[in-house]
Amino acid sequence: MKNLIITIIILGAIIFVPKYSEAQRHYRSDNTSELKLRMYDNAIYEVIFDRKIYKVSNSFFRISNVRSGNHRIIVKEIYGRYGNQRIIYRGNINISPRSIITARINRYNNLIITRVSPIYNDEYDDYEDNYYRKPLLDIARLKNSLRRANFESDKKRIARQAISTHRVRANQVYQILMMFSFESTKLKIAKFSYRYCIDKRNYYRVNDAFTFSSSIRELDNYIGSYRSEYYDDDWEYYRPRY
Repeated sequence: MKNLIITIIILGAIIFVPKYSEAQRHYRSDNTSELKLRMYDNAIYEVIFDRKIYKVSNSFFRISNVRSGNHRIIVKEIYGRYGNQRIIYRGNINISPRSIITARINRYNNLIITRVSPIYNDEYDDYEDNYYRKPLLDIARLKNSLRRANFESDKKRIARQAISTHRVRANQVYQILMMFSFESTKLKIAKFSYRYCIDKRNYYRVNDAFTFSSSIRELDNYIGSYRSEYYDDDWEYYRPRY
């Protein structure tokens, strides 16, 4: 009888502990947040967040599962052939619970919070038009539609409609531009497509579609002034979710 009681107690403890641990993990997951920080230019950075060092090879830094409250953050730019460093920001940042905090460091080395969005059910529903849930563009079908259009204006309308409702890659934008005859139309489509491109780091490939260097410069100026708090060049991060 005594052995039976001991066995029941042990089994009860084994069953109880996982449930408690799972509840704790769920609680922490629901109340943690995410920080997305974009630097002013495309350089190599080192971000120290709460004394932990992160290497950043481009202008975008992301960290998830961050507890709410104040956090210490230091951002260093790495430059030169010998890996010299200079601090471009040192300070604290307040993280709201269960939120996506979008911030940037401007050219004056000031950290500016541009958006704080709540997280619902561990999904990123705050992205405009469910950006990353859109289907990937079927470029072959779109090119067939463009070939059947008789006028440049009709082609442009079809292209804009397809691009705005799909995820688009840089090489697909290039193929679309090559379906147009006028340089001015190509430039307009290239500017329009940039916000929907999921691999913006490869957007330089679009330049091959232009005849004049002035168009490349104008597109480059547009990209340089482009700011969006919704869209990030980070589709690979979202791929497992969708």
